[in-house]
Amino acid sequence: MSELLNRIEESGMIVPDDVRDAMCSLHLEQFTSYDYNCFFHDRPVVFMETKNGGVKTISAPHMIVTLLHQLELKQGQEVLILGSKGGYLAALIATILGEQGRVLLLDPSEEIIRHTAKALSGWPTIDVRTIEAVEVAPIETPGDLNRIVVTGGISEVPVWMKERIIENGFVIAPIGEERNQELMKIERHGNELHPTSLGPVSFGPVDIMESEPKPLTALEIVDLIETLIETCHDMELCGPDDLHSLGELADQLRLMEHTEHDVLEEFIVENMQQFVHLWPMIQLMLTPSLARPGDIDGDDYPSGPTFDEFKP
Repeated sequence: MSELLNRIEESGMIVPDDVRDAMCSLHLEQFTSYDYNCFFHDRPVVFMETKNGGVKTISAPHMIVTLLHQLELKQGQEVLILGSKGGYLAALIATILGEQGRVLLLDPSEEIIRHTAKALSGWPTIDVRTIEAVEVAPIETPGDLNRIVVTGGISEVPVWMKERIIENGFVIAPIGEERNQELMKIERHGNELHPTSLGPVSFGPVDIMESEPKPLTALEIVDLIETLIETCHDMELCGPDDLHSLGELADQLRLMEHTEHDVLEEFIVENMQQFVHLWPMIQLMLTPSLARPGDIDGDDYPSGPTFDEFKP
């Protein structure tokens, strides 16, 4: 862990001493039963899967470091966490806050809350609760909120959070669309909330049920094909006949906007041959790169968005 944090620091990120001490004092096996060797290559670690393919992870170490650094933690504070992360982030925060600090961890999944409560059974300063939904204010939440961290992508900060942030308090949250968000730090000064972007990220949803894969619609496939056409044209990856065939396929799919999924699936299978030789490019488009500044091979990570969650 110490070597991993050294690599993260060498990449240019700040690793505060209290964050380093907390991460070196905890063991991941307390929070996941999955293999966690990838964590030391600066990758997320799965802590729960649903039978339908939903996945929740403990964030990659560089993201953990980023969140803890930006929270500006001090002993004795109270922190609200929305989204479990297996209990690992809550345990780190509780370690930094000390015996006088308090952590309230909320998650909409009862199964995840059971897992997290078990993992945190020896942490008296952490309160773990189920909530109805991200948008719904939880019962018995403290009236004033000083430090809030949301660990899943949301379209906007819930109203109940905004209303309860105290002066100089703030929320850190990945805000944006399903795959692409900006990690925002939104701080209250007087009657106004002031947002600051901490950079592009890609988090999964807060609720594990929303992470279960869903079939693409006809128009989503059209968007994918048109992006593929543009990319292949710009990079000269295929000839004009292939590009024309893909364009015709997109036109046919556009007319199938309201077609049942099984019929749509049949159509794709029938035309699969057009995609076979372009499959590596399609995979690249569907799977985001994973920034990992703490990986042992320090030259092998992208300089673009920081991707926090991924499906193995």
